[in-house]
Amino acid sequence: MADDDWINADTACARLSVRKQTLYAYVSRRLLRVRPDPADSRRRLYAARDVDHLATTHSRPRGRADVAAGSIRWGDPVLKTRISGVHNGTLYFGDMPAAVLARTMTLEEVAARHMQVPVWQPAEAGRTWDAGTAFERGIMMLSAGAVTAPAIMGRSRAALAGDGAVLLAQFADALAGSGGGPVHLRLCEAWGVGKEQSDVIRRALVLLSDHELNPSTFAVRVCASTGASLAACALAGLATLSGPKHGGVAGKTLQAVRAARHGKFAQFVQDHPGLEGYSYGFGHPLYPDGDPRARAVLDALDGEMEATLQDMSRFLGAAPNIDAALAAITLTYNLPDEAAFTIFAMGRLAGWIAHAIEQAETGQIIRPRACFTPR
Repeated sequence: MADDDWINADTACARLSVRKQTLYAYVSRRLLRVRPDPADSRRRLYAARDVDHLATTHSRPRGRADVAAGSIRWGDPVLKTRISGVHNGTLYFGDMPAAVLARTMTLEEVAARHMQVPVWQPAEAGRTWDAGTAFERGIMMLSAGAVTAPAIMGRSRAALAGDGAVLLAQFADALAGSGGGPVHLRLCEAWGVGKEQSDVIRRALVLLSDHELNPSTFAVRVCASTGASLAACALAGLATLSGPKHGGVAGKTLQAVRAARHGKFAQFVQDHPGLEGYSYGFGHPLYPDGDPRARAVLDALDGEMEATLQDMSRFLGAAPNIDAALAAITLTYNLPDEAAFTIFAMGRLAGWIAHAIEQAETGQIIRPRACFTPR
């Protein structure tokens, strides 16, 4: 594209009749191409062609098929749920902001809330899974469970919640090693982190326990709609979470933050021209004013990491999201690189179980139609 095919943020916002936060959200959703301004590396230029296409698309009436297709990608709600949702930039668990609950709750307590059972029933530890990475151990554990676990169809919420407690305990065994007590303390023990640092990890687990219909949770609900077991549903979720555009973002975020700590973030961005900030922890389509989960973690995290993330945020024109917060925890406490993904997966399992139960109770199968084009 020629230089005159790129426009600045003010011009792009004027053509689209949106605020800059919405413009950044379009970039995060890969609806707009962006590049550094050759005259000022702190600023960004936007592809005029993409801006004009968006302006045209948003101004015309949409048919039923267009609306349905658009709802699949950061679009309108497609399934009803009472577990969690984002409203006016705030993540709610039920009727309470998630950040408020994260101040005091453990993962086990929020899991009971998600499953709508009165109290968490602790389950005994199972076998220890020693081989491989945390992801590999989790996959092996859930695969083994999927072979023997009963189908969820036709079973009561209480029975499924009991199975969920066992599944959460077994998953903790796989990711943190055998033991007892709250998950956040077990992870700290596995990583050699003292109890004084455990509160931040506890908060992160709670905040990551659910996030409405994200890709992995949607995969869980599709699996649950067929009546499969809780372990099979969680296996679908973990497989989806592993992708580089979902839980796998954690690895690239660590690279970005490490580069920033050594004064090489501009070089990192230049070396990844096709990678937007959302792919390494900055910006979020659902939170144009900033991810409240990241704020809740960073407010509780001591150290110099805040200044590093602020510098990165100013450079990108986007606030840090939960992936950046996980990278901050990992680097501040000198945890293994897989810690960010481990916290993500361990926390999200609580929501997956709740969504599987909720979907099973509807008795409905999730089966979208295809927009077929004959060859």
